[in-house]
Amino acid sequence: MYTGKENRESEQEILEPDGSIAALIGKILFFSPGLLILIVAFSAKLGQSNPFVMLILFLLGGIVGLIGFIVYLVAAKGLKGKILTILTGIIFYVSVLPIIWGVNGLRERIYVYNNREKLEIIANNLLTDQISVDEANEMLKSEGSILTVVCVPEEHKHVLFLLGGMIDNCAGFSYSLTDDKPLQNCCGDLVSWKKILTNWYKWRTT
Repeated sequence: MYTGKENRESEQEILEPDGSIAALIGKILFFSPGLLILIVAFSAKLGQSNPFVMLILFLLGGIVGLIGFIVYLVAAKGLKGKILTILTGIIFYVSVLPIIWGVNGLRERIYVYNNREKLEIIANNLLTDQISVDEANEMLKSEGSILTVVCVPEEHKHVLFLLGGMIDNCAGFSYSLTDDKPLQNCCGDLVSWKKILTNWYKWRTT
C-alpha cells in the first residue's frame, strides 16, 4: 500500500528537472549531430556541398545521436523532461532535411535572380549560334561563375547550366524559351523540372 510520502516522491520524480551532468551530456550528444549537419550544409558554397560528406555525417551523426539519446534516458530523472526532450528531438530531426532543402532553394533563386542578366546574354548567344559552348564556359569562368554550360539540346529552346553533381546525377538551372522539358540532355534522365523564375527552371537528373 502506497503512503503519502511515496506518492510525493513519485510526483517529484516525474517533475524533477534533468539536472545531472550525464543527462546534459546525453542531451548535447543527442542534438549536436543535427546542428552540425545544418552548419556544414549552410556553410558550403552553392553547388559545392559534397553528398558523400553529408552521407557520412548522417551515418556517424545517427550513431552519436543514438548514444546521446540512450545516455540521456538513463541519466535523466524527470519524466516530464524526458517526454519534452524526445518530442523536441523528433520534431528537430524530421525538420533537418526540409530546412536544408528550403534554404538551399532560396539561395538558388537568389543566385539566379542576381546573375540572370549576364546568364541570359550568354544563353541567347548560344541559342542563336553566336558563340559555342566552350566559349560560353570560358566567359563564365572568367566571371567567376559557379555554373558551366553542360548542354544545348537539339531543339535550341533550352540552355542547361550545371550547378553540381556527378555523371548521371546532376543538378542545375535551365534558361528556357518554353515551359516544356528538353527532349534530351547531356547528364542522364530528367527527374525534376521546376520553374523558379521567368524563363528559368531548376532541373535534376538521375
